[in-house]
Amino acid sequence: MRKVLKLAAVAALVAACGSAFAADPGVTDKEIVIGGVAPYTGPAGQLGYTITLGLRLGAEEINAAGGINGRKIKVIVEDDQYVPAQSVQALQKLIDVHNVFALGTISGGSHGLAMMPILEKNKIPVINPAVTTEAHYAPNRPVFGIGMTYQDGSYELLKAVNKLHPNEKWASLVQDDESGAPREAGYDRAVKELNLNSVLKQRFKPKQIDFSSEILRLKASGVTAIHLGGLPAINSAIIKEAKKQGLNVKFAGLWTDHTPPMIDLAGAEGDGMYIYDFVPSITDKVASGKFLGLAEKYLPKDDQAKANRYTMLAYVAMKVYGNAIAACGKDVTRACVVANIEKTKNFSAGVGAPVSFGPGVRLSAPAGGLLKIDFAGKQFVPVK
Repeated sequence: MRKVLKLAAVAALVAACGSAFAADPGVTDKEIVIGGVAPYTGPAGQLGYTITLGLRLGAEEINAAGGINGRKIKVIVEDDQYVPAQSVQALQKLIDVHNVFALGTISGGSHGLAMMPILEKNKIPVINPAVTTEAHYAPNRPVFGIGMTYQDGSYELLKAVNKLHPNEKWASLVQDDESGAPREAGYDRAVKELNLNSVLKQRFKPKQIDFSSEILRLKASGVTAIHLGGLPAINSAIIKEAKKQGLNVKFAGLWTDHTPPMIDLAGAEGDGMYIYDFVPSITDKVASGKFLGLAEKYLPKDDQAKANRYTMLAYVAMKVYGNAIAACGKDVTRACVVANIEKTKNFSAGVGAPVSFGPGVRLSAPAGGLLKIDFAGKQFVPVK
């Protein structure tokens, strides 16, 4: 009898150890750790924090409902200061110290590429709500994105504005880096496929603050509509300089400008600026009502005011994770979660258009539409 009990104890110990060794990092009986690398400081500091808010919001809602098959979601995000070398260090800390299972953001374009070898080696699932570089989403990588590339976004932006104003003389003014180049490529595609009248293309340096010479050249070209490809503060400076020099044109930009601070940054000069996005206006109490209600319920008051379209997308990313993890049952592995994300079809988190992926389809590109800045009303208004 004693021998039987001893053998049973050994078998139980082996089974327990086998189960522990079989589990992927970041998964215990009580929690699953979802990490992230995002800028909290530097030029994109606001972006990183608002993404983290969305991940927290999604986790809070999931945890309030009992978690996923008894496991709660724990969110840990490391600051990379928007520096690629720091991104790699932040990722290594998430792996070595925090034992993360998956990631809910990987910072910017070059930052994500710097981390990619580690992500691929460890087969760490990623759902990125700040879609930037198309190269992130190669079919064989465990990296998924909610949204579209800058290149496709710029094309859709110009296509939409051209339907409203078909006889404009267009110019492109974009940042000379990995964020501006694909926007210019989207502009080139629109010019070619939509037969737009393009009179000038220019690039500016990432840290440039004086745009007087660029505006002088734009005035001389006879331009009537400008495609902008910079950060909100830079686009705002360009708009103000144009108005200062008496250049009255239409301005068009991407979703990076769809954050409440942009309204005041651009000021009265930015009134009427067109913006393309695939999530509803954060200032629209009806279209964004469900999301705003969740933010009020689960986020501190100060953070509610900081929420923006990136918060929405990070929330959707966490809900996609929740759906994929739940489908794995008790045996949660990275391979299982990646496979279930691939099976995601028309999944709705109640914010924006439904999300779909597929085998080899790593980028969900929901249909978007035009918004317009209403400076007097301090809001982004949908353009019908």
